[in-house]
Amino acid sequence: MKSPAYLFIALVFAVIFSLIAYRVSVHFAQVPAAGEVPTAAAPVEPVEPAAPAAPEAPALPPSQRQAADAIARAADIQAAVQAFYEANQAWPRNLAQLSLGNPDQYADASVAAISIQPQGVVAIAMKPHVSRGGVIRLTPSIEPDGRVSWQCRATNYPAATRLPSCR
Repeated sequence: MKSPAYLFIALVFAVIFSLIAYRVSVHFAQVPAAGEVPTAAAPVEPVEPAAPAAPEAPALPPSQRQAADAIARAADIQAAVQAFYEANQAWPRNLAQLSLGNPDQYADASVAAISIQPQGVVAIAMKPHVSRGGVIRLTPSIEPDGRVSWQCRATNYPAATRLPSCR
């Protein structure tokens, strides 16, 4: 019979190996392009991307292009939050309240999830390989004339802060 120390060491190595394997799989995860057949065993419903954003500069660097694409991906959610506020004079608490599914369904190669935070803030969480802990927050505010305006702020994501529309 093996001693408990050997079993404990084997368990620790198994856990460490599992964590490393998970981290590598998350880092190298890729989402198939539109029209491609996913190679995963389970079928994946395609998520329709939002309309591409108008170019803010003639040639954005790739990192800023990812940030601009992430903001464009959230455009439909912004519109739904604004419509909800205009109809109810209150901010929605989550995507489910807007019948927009769950935050993970808006993921792509660079976006991990899009969610709604308190006060109607649309939060775009970036994947770790793009920006570790990077979040773009689109914050609504009510103008004196009753109109909803949006401010873009980014944390832990320098590429987004270099966009003219998101400082």
